[in-house]
Amino acid sequence: MLQYVDLPLISSKYKCLNCFLFLFPIFISIHLGSFAGFTWSKKSVTSTMEKSWMLWTFVKRWLLALASWSWSLCRICLLPLIVTFHLYGGIMLLILIFVSIAGILYKFQDVLLYFPEQPSSSRLYVPMPTGIPHENIFIKTKDGVLLNLILLRYTGDNAAYSPTIIYFHGNAGNIGHRLPNALLMLVNLKVNLILVDYRGYGKSEGEASEEGLYLDSEAVLDYVMTRSDLDKTKIFLFGRSLGGAVAIHLASENSHRISAIVVENTFLSIPYMASTLFSFFPMRYLPLWCYKNKFLSYRKISQCRMPSLFISGLSDQLIPPVMMKQLYELSPARTKRLAIFPDGTHNDTWQCQGYFTALEQFIKEVIKSHSPEEMAKTSSNVTII
Repeated sequence: MLQYVDLPLISSKYKCLNCFLFLFPIFISIHLGSFAGFTWSKKSVTSTMEKSWMLWTFVKRWLLALASWSWSLCRICLLPLIVTFHLYGGIMLLILIFVSIAGILYKFQDVLLYFPEQPSSSRLYVPMPTGIPHENIFIKTKDGVLLNLILLRYTGDNAAYSPTIIYFHGNAGNIGHRLPNALLMLVNLKVNLILVDYRGYGKSEGEASEEGLYLDSEAVLDYVMTRSDLDKTKIFLFGRSLGGAVAIHLASENSHRISAIVVENTFLSIPYMASTLFSFFPMRYLPLWCYKNKFLSYRKISQCRMPSLFISGLSDQLIPPVMMKQLYELSPARTKRLAIFPDGTHNDTWQCQGYFTALEQFIKEVIKSHSPEEMAKTSSNVTII
């Protein structure tokens, strides 16, 4: 929210000079802060250099803090900057205005991506399953954030050997809103499910961010590995929309612990989504550092060699279905499948006929492929329609 600061009246003789003296330190701080993040080349290590490096680290932190403060001040003073530029002009003021607008847009990206309060009760009330064996769990991430999970237990035949699916949901609501989908997975697929509320969602603490969501996913996987009652050799990741990007990242960093991944109606990256949704000229050429959240799935999928299922609803009006096909083509997995549902929308593809059949077939194929003779029979590039 912008705060408006009144500019003091200045005598005509010193107007421009005072404006310059007031704004110049801010401008310098911003530029110092911009360049302070660059990695400096390593030099020979001596005791003198080590001391100099420690001093520079301290100075760099101070400059970054000063730059952050100056950037915040510029955003707060955007209206006065515009008024001053209108009255007196000047390249420096114009640059400061652009920097202020960039700062506002940079901060505003979270508002455009994360919707933990839609619907409005999502942070207050998380529906729980009734009549189904389940656990309401709280775990801590490496940075101390408390997360809320729901574990749905399969209690049928051979329950001890059932696969476990870690379920990463989309960018709105909470895990309780995914229970109808999850319960059908439980019944049709005969699996355990762990539903994850990211930081800032549902009853989880904190505030959502790309790095934060990655830490959340790591914490959940670490927790699953501590459970003696879950088969650690059959861990599947499922992610829909934003959750697909989280699942791909987690799989790319933990290929030795993940049996397979399933992603549904997800995107190549946030920059690709931005250029699709806002197709006017400048968006297509913005460098990556302009994006606070990137979620570069198109890069990370190259590290996911485990069996992969890509589910695409061709009636998705939010994320272009072609992105799912491109992720499928970029995947290096020997066993990869593309399940296409012509009537599938962004959130409701799971209600299409044949959806759970495709999932069940894939899971059975992955479990069978653990035997050497079955792995030799596995063919790649097979499409399920």
